[in-house]
Amino acid sequence: MHRLGVSTRVENHSVIVSVEGELDIATAGDLRENVQNAIDAHGPWLILDFSALEFMDSSGLNAVINAYRLVRERGGSLALAAPNERVTKVIRLVGLHRQVPVHRTVSAALIAMEALEAKKEAG
Repeated sequence: MHRLGVSTRVENHSVIVSVEGELDIATAGDLRENVQNAIDAHGPWLILDFSALEFMDSSGLNAVINAYRLVRERGGSLALAAPNERVTKVIRLVGLHRQVPVHRTVSAALIAMEALEAKKEAG
């Protein structure tokens, strides 16, 4: 049975969506829906917290790419935080790390996101 736990919180204007379990064909739609709702409610500065994500396949990558497109369309940004070694390999294999910053911790992602948002506001 495929289970995906998703929770959302807001910190310093950034929306943090924590993802737990397996992100695959059976659960990618859940992430897409949660990300859409989070962006609609809280804005386009999104951090995906992968610290509890155990596995991600191509369907999960597609959901992440969809999140990237959504935030970019709305003038925001996406960062990935704390992926395990297995998930990091998938991200690097397709070169996603070249488009979406990957941080070791949520705290590091928050600092980077605040800097990006401040830079954008400064013009």
